[in-house]
Amino acid sequence: MADLVTFTSTDLQNLRASQYVGAAGLVVLLWDHFLTIHDEVELIWRARLSFPKLLFLFNRYVVPTCLIILTYATSGFTQDILSDSFCQTWFGVGIAVGMVSIGTSNFLILLRLWVLWDRKRRLVLVTLPLFLITQITAIVCMTYVVSSMMPLVVFEPYLHSCLLTRKVNFVILWTPGIVFEFMIFITTWWNALDQPLPQHAKMAKVLYRDGSIYFFVLFGLRLLNLVLSIVSPLSLVLLGVFFIWSACNVTLTRLIINLRRAAAAEAEEIPFADAYIQVHSPRDWPLLPRQESCVSENYELQGKGPDIEICTRLSHSITSSTM
Repeated sequence: MADLVTFTSTDLQNLRASQYVGAAGLVVLLWDHFLTIHDEVELIWRARLSFPKLLFLFNRYVVPTCLIILTYATSGFTQDILSDSFCQTWFGVGIAVGMVSIGTSNFLILLRLWVLWDRKRRLVLVTLPLFLITQITAIVCMTYVVSSMMPLVVFEPYLHSCLLTRKVNFVILWTPGIVFEFMIFITTWWNALDQPLPQHAKMAKVLYRDGSIYFFVLFGLRLLNLVLSIVSPLSLVLLGVFFIWSACNVTLTRLIINLRRAAAAEAEEIPFADAYIQVHSPRDWPLLPRQESCVSENYELQGKGPDIEICTRLSHSITSSTM
């Protein structure tokens, strides 16, 4: 274990700043979770079970759980004496869960974009391989970083915190995600200029507005992570990691909930006759949603069939208006 005399006063200040910033990020995440729990129940839990829905719930619940444990291990606020193996295990788990959460976030955004692009095969065939390549690269980089980091993680009993004893090459950890997000952002706006009036107008407005915020916030924060991993001293290498992770989770949650709300609003406006015809139209690719509003409440989380409740509600509405 490291000894207290190996730390300068600047190191101690830097470590304490990293602990406070990480704890602040967790508080923001938990508070936002509390604020959006009603929307989650209304817009997410009532949707049909699907793989993307599970991915969203993974980010919604597994990530905060992991952040709580890591904050406990690194905050210095506890008087418990932890083992080095505990710190090593949870640092490794934290990196793995963090990379999975970045990958699932990018995949959920990609699904939204495919809907917005009206399933243009050319764009799908470009973005899907890009996603797979960056994720495979991220997994390889993550494996290397975790294996090289494990022996360098110790518990410092005087500071009551898990620490790194030497800098790790985190640069390769953040680079694949940054490259993917930048390419998707460019592709999205290029398509917007090429086709300024997509079929799902409300969804488009939400995605272009919130998606741009999502990109600039997360890209800026992850770029900050990248810069800190290069130029910062060891005592500041974790300054933004936990806070940025929390901010990514909050931003993703807000974006998905707003998209779900816009999809539900679109579902209320479509004429029932059109909705009935569209619901019974064939689907040429099960991975991608239909291009109709009757199933909007379902396909925003990539459900596999029409939302009967929405269609029934539309049917009653049309019947009452014609009587």
